[in-house]
Amino acid sequence: MEQHPIPRQITSFEYKLIGFMTLKQFIYLVIFILLAYTVYAVFPIPLLNILLAIGVGLLGIGLAFVPINDRPLDVWIRNFWRRLTSPTQYFYHKNNPPISIFQNLYFVADPHRVVAHVESAKMLSKYLASTKQVMIPNMRKQQIQKTVISPLNTLRVFPPSKGSGSTSKPMLVNPAALTQPVGSSSGEKKPFFVGEIKNNKHISLPGILIYVKDINNTPVRLLKTNPHGIFATYNPLPMGEYSFEMKDPKNIYFFDTMKIQIKNTNKDNIEIMSREML
Repeated sequence: MEQHPIPRQITSFEYKLIGFMTLKQFIYLVIFILLAYTVYAVFPIPLLNILLAIGVGLLGIGLAFVPINDRPLDVWIRNFWRRLTSPTQYFYHKNNPPISIFQNLYFVADPHRVVAHVESAKMLSKYLASTKQVMIPNMRKQQIQKTVISPLNTLRVFPPSKGSGSTSKPMLVNPAALTQPVGSSSGEKKPFFVGEIKNNKHISLPGILIYVKDINNTPVRLLKTNPHGIFATYNPLPMGEYSFEMKDPKNIYFFDTMKIQIKNTNKDNIEIMSREML
């Protein structure tokens, strides 16, 4: 099985124009050979000038023929110097001037458009005024309304016959008694006791079940809070001490069993707070 060639850098490929050397390598050699000869000729010390000339020559040969990871030595030296001189931290500072087309902009309402809007509003009001429907009075409907709204003090009950021998004055009928709905009592029925259930944030809790038990631990009432967290009962209970057990069907809130003294008249509302889980 044939071995594939190792991939190399082809973006910076240079043709070998002078023998086995590229133009860049040839220029490096020429420049550093001239520098080595100059150093050898300038320094008068015999041993020192030879060492310096050899060092300059070796540097030129390294720059021309010694690549490291397919990168010439001059690239490594340039990157090393750039890293030494460049900062290690960069901070973003926005300093962008606004675009010239967005500067000195001002908006003025078009007077023609404003006038057109006013004229259209006037035309609409004229149209609505001209097309307004004339309300024709309905005499029969007015008569029915007058009959219903007319005062009931004019209603009287007369005796059934005139020949009974006894005369009686006409009996006046109380209008309030006639207007009162059938089956309703004269006064509004008030609840026997009212309570409210809240959490520790004083938010009303709806849908909480309340078991009211007597001394024998027998349930006598089963109540449930409304959407406003209020529960009430209209049927009276005998005087005594009752235990209130609250239960949340969703098992989100928990309550302690409370013992409350119930009287014949309970003016104060019962307020129950939930016990939050830690």
